[in-house]
Amino acid sequence: MFYPNNSEANTINPDELQLLYKQQISESSPGSILKDFQMLLDFIGTKGIEVSKTQNFLPMSCLAELNSRLTHPIQVELNRPQQKAYPHIHGLYLLLRASTISYVEPQGKKFFLYLEPNVLESWNDLNPTERYFNLLETWWIWGNEEILGEKGWRNGLDKCLMFWCEFGSSNSLILKAEQQKWYSYSPGLYQIALFSMFGLLEVETTKPKKGQGWQFKKLNKTPWGNALVKLIKKIIVEESHSDINQKDLEEEEYPFGIWQPQLQIFFPEWQNNLAITAQYPQQGIYIFKVNLGKIWRRIAIPHDYSLYDLSSTILESVNFDDDHLHEFSYKSRFGWTGRVSHPSGCEPPFSNEYLIEDLSLYLKVGQTINYLFDYGDSWQFKLHLESIEPDNVEIKEPTILNSYGTAPEQYPSWDEDEEWDDEDGE
Repeated sequence: MFYPNNSEANTINPDELQLLYKQQISESSPGSILKDFQMLLDFIGTKGIEVSKTQNFLPMSCLAELNSRLTHPIQVELNRPQQKAYPHIHGLYLLLRASTISYVEPQGKKFFLYLEPNVLESWNDLNPTERYFNLLETWWIWGNEEILGEKGWRNGLDKCLMFWCEFGSSNSLILKAEQQKWYSYSPGLYQIALFSMFGLLEVETTKPKKGQGWQFKKLNKTPWGNALVKLIKKIIVEESHSDINQKDLEEEEYPFGIWQPQLQIFFPEWQNNLAITAQYPQQGIYIFKVNLGKIWRRIAIPHDYSLYDLSSTILESVNFDDDHLHEFSYKSRFGWTGRVSHPSGCEPPFSNEYLIEDLSLYLKVGQTINYLFDYGDSWQFKLHLESIEPDNVEIKEPTILNSYGTAPEQYPSWDEDEEWDDEDGE
């Protein structure tokens, strides 16, 4: 991670130190983040809400109403605005998923977003200062852009501090039309919306034309924003917290409070952090429906076998030689993609060490796993976790329960045009 170095611009001056000591965090200041985030929690409520199947985004039908409930609603002139068209809602959704206050669970062919009761209770017990900084850490440390369907790997801290450096020695940016288009890609309009909701930036908006979304013409750093960003950058340099990466999310405890020791000097009210519900592996027999094109196999495998064993069973079910590398990937309950590599791969975790039961820490019944075999020929399998059954004395090892369709040749002749069985069946 690299940020342009300007020692004068990064030095906290006496006025900013005084501001940090005197700043009071309330439900409505600095910025509207606590009020707007609570609005989203209340909107979802105890019953949950149906979300899109692929990205698990909020339904289009509720976006206009959510926008109207924001402290500062925005104007868009789009025929069918999706979640991304409302950057403030998009940013709040990122916080909702990355904080683990919410989770997605399939119900039949539909997907629903629910609030985790124990985590929500922990949130309700926090004071405004604790809520503010827990959300700030959620954004800048754990807010991986992959949660929002982006293909990049960076978190909020990386992108936002690079963007903050673009102000240089000025406290304002006057934008031209092409600049706003660029900022929609980096740092992303939702990042600028979060800057505003956290009270770090003031955004001067302009009326959008037909076919346009949120438009703004000028961005102004607030004194609070200048002071806090300088303090965070100082912490990063001195304590090397910039080395935190997404893999830390796989630790047993979700580490909120990374910056607490340094910020507590200025904000002694920060005593507690969001407590994440402990997850325990679920034992039993895991039933997968494995699709390759239109053919499928149903496989049962006990919880104490590994993903490598599952890979071997899949290949056996289609009469493939196990002579290439593989990779499993899935969308975790946090919203980012988890990957498990072949033992000969470069990045852990490895499939011979990753137990089947470990999947239950990140997946719900009804969700899918991608299984890639042979990086050259790129055989793409889809694994649907159908159920987790109680231990069964009749199934003590990986077992192929059902098969449908003729498997393709692993190495078809170049002059042959192989056709897979494309009928469907159960």
